[in-house]
Amino acid sequence: MLTPEATQVLKWITVAATVAVMLAAVYTDIRWGKIFNALTAPFVILGLLLNTLIGGWGVEGLLGSFLGVVLGVGLWFAINILGRILGAGDSKLLAAIGALQGYVFLFYALIGTALAGGVLAIVVALWRGYLRASLINLVRSLYSRLLHKVPIDIETAAPQARLPYAVPILFGSLAALYYVHIYLP
Repeated sequence: MLTPEATQVLKWITVAATVAVMLAAVYTDIRWGKIFNALTAPFVILGLLLNTLIGGWGVEGLLGSFLGVVLGVGLWFAINILGRILGAGDSKLLAAIGALQGYVFLFYALIGTALAGGVLAIVVALWRGYLRASLINLVRSLYSRLLHKVPIDIETAAPQARLPYAVPILFGSLAALYYVHIYLP
C-alpha cells in the first residue's frame, strides 16, 4: 500500500509521461508523418504499470488504464467505419494517453482534440488559401459517403491539406490535463 504522498508523485509521473509521449509524437508526426510503435508501446506498458501501483486492479488502476487503451484503439476502428480518417499511429497515441491517464480522462481529451482539430484545420486552410476548396471537398466527400457508401480516405487528400493529428491531440490532451489535474481538484 502506497502512502498518499507516493501516490501523488506517481500521478504526476503519469502526467509528465503523457506530455513526453505527446511531444515526441508531434515531432515524429511532423518530421516523418508517422507515430511509431516504438514510441507509443513503452508508454502503454508504463501507464498500465503505474496505474496498477496507484489504484490497484480496479477501475481506478489497471482496469481503468486498460479501458483507456481499448478506447484509444477502439476509436480508430469506429472512425474507420466512415473511411480512413484517423491514422493508426494517432490511435496508438490515444491508447498510450489512455493507458497513462485512464479512460475517463481520454473522453475529456477526445473532446478537446476534436475542438482543437477543427480550429487547426480551419487555420491551416486559411493560411494555405484553400478553405473554400476544402469545404466543397468536405461536402462532396460526406455526400459520397452517406448516399453512395464511398469511403472517405485521408490518403487521397491534397498534400497541402495534411494536418499531423498529433498536434490537435497534444492541444486537446493538454487542456484535459489542466482540467483534470489542476482545475477540478
